[in-house]
Amino acid sequence: MLKEIHCPFFNHSSITFHQGLNIILGDDDAKNSIGKSTALMVIDFIYGGSSFLKDEAGAINALGHHHYNFSFEFSGKSYYFSRSTDPSDLVYVCNESYVRHDEVSVEDYCRTLKELYGLAKLESSFRSIVSPFARIWKKGCLEPDQPFISALKEPSGTAISRLIDLFERRGEIAAEKKVIDKYRERKKLISGSMTENIIPNINKTKYKANKNIIAENAVQIEQLKQGFSGTLNAYEALFDKNLQSLNQRKNELIKFRSELQSKVKRLQRELSGITPRVAENIKLVTEFFPSVNVDRLEQVEAFHQNIGRIVKKELKDELATAQLKESTLTNEIMSLEQQIQTALKSKGMPDDLFKRVFELKEITDKASEENKFFEKKAQIEEAIKISGSRLDDIFSQIFLDIEGRLNLKLKGFNKVVYGPTRNSSELRIKSSSSYSFTSPGDTGTGKSYAGLIGFDRAMLSLTRLPFVIHDSVVYKNIEIAAIQKILRIMASTKSKQIFLSFDEAKKFGLQTEGLIKKFTVLKLSHNDLLYNRDWRDKN
Repeated sequence: MLKEIHCPFFNHSSITFHQGLNIILGDDDAKNSIGKSTALMVIDFIYGGSSFLKDEAGAINALGHHHYNFSFEFSGKSYYFSRSTDPSDLVYVCNESYVRHDEVSVEDYCRTLKELYGLAKLESSFRSIVSPFARIWKKGCLEPDQPFISALKEPSGTAISRLIDLFERRGEIAAEKKVIDKYRERKKLISGSMTENIIPNINKTKYKANKNIIAENAVQIEQLKQGFSGTLNAYEALFDKNLQSLNQRKNELIKFRSELQSKVKRLQRELSGITPRVAENIKLVTEFFPSVNVDRLEQVEAFHQNIGRIVKKELKDELATAQLKESTLTNEIMSLEQQIQTALKSKGMPDDLFKRVFELKEITDKASEENKFFEKKAQIEEAIKISGSRLDDIFSQIFLDIEGRLNLKLKGFNKVVYGPTRNSSELRIKSSSSYSFTSPGDTGTGKSYAGLIGFDRAMLSLTRLPFVIHDSVVYKNIEIAAIQKILRIMASTKSKQIFLSFDEAKKFGLQTEGLIKKFTVLKLSHNDLLYNRDWRDKN
């Protein structure tokens, strides 16, 4: 918890805090510009905030750049720090006398606070967690219908994601989100490859046309086979032992050549500047589509690549050797093919028949290959749809649970403050990017702000949220009887901290005034300001 704040410009030198409710109390005339909001801004500043640096209160302008020393206590151990308004991006680690012995960035300091407050399991940053609940004049987060946004224009989806994180439910989403993100990345890769003509760009119309081509050609091929009287002899020829041996040897050489060609391409990539990262992208594409036009892909990826260094002689020699072997294998394969053709002709194979069959097969294979890309994309799109549906179900379950738990707390809060006859505020999470926080049938300003206070109290109770900060403006429009009860509820908080600025204590009655004074950590007035300099009047 926050234990104390020191500043050489404070009228009272330091402010000491305790667990539970901590009140910065103004006078009974509700005078402004005495330092209540500024004190809360300072608290937010020592929690890593930056709103104080905007100098809306004039402190930096009037006092010049200055520093604040402060300490925390966790599990009986004290931690001492100091932060200056310039440089503001550093926090100094101190000893108990506030002698600085180390410095860290504000980001690292906030990570330390996150761990000390037991928030390490949450994905959100410390500032993302606490900032929405620092409701201070000029800082923001005062909109009663948007209780967990960090900034006025923050997307609702970001706010909802933060809420899910605070309730420690992100883990349930993470696994399925990882699946859908993987599919989306693959879909993006396929679409990009189609755009670059690395793989055929097939739409649904072309897919259907290809299906017709495949079916029609299959019929024609079968008719040609059936119409050839020497079909039996042709099939017998295929089982000739010599032809089998020649064909087997040819296939082995083709395999060896394919491996050699892969080596040649790897060497060529190194020479042309295809980086390992680019090679990984190529590998990813070929994983899905083994017959992809890799040359085209490399041309696109390597367009702006340049190795910018002298190519080693050994690399060039290795490439030359590999290319020579490839050429030798190609010649041997061509020789085997010629021997096979000669043997086929000796068996009475009509060239024109096989030429026509091969033409049809080539067209059919091309159509089939193109359709594979379309089908792969369609499969991924269906997988995205199914995964998205599962994710929606997970979200729905989480939303119902969060809504139920929060709304139950809000009903209890409302019942104490307003009685059982008035509607309480309700949270409704419509989707991962849309929510509402309203008080059905009771839209008065005071009731709305009471709902905001109830929401914060519920969050302190249900989550690891370590503290809330409420400026007096939050309470200004709430009726006296309701505030009396709200303060008793806030005073019952024991394990976490509430920082609250307040004034006009007397008008709430002796009992409430006594409670306010009991939890007051700093009393300010027109003649007893936060700072020892008064810049309200310009000379």
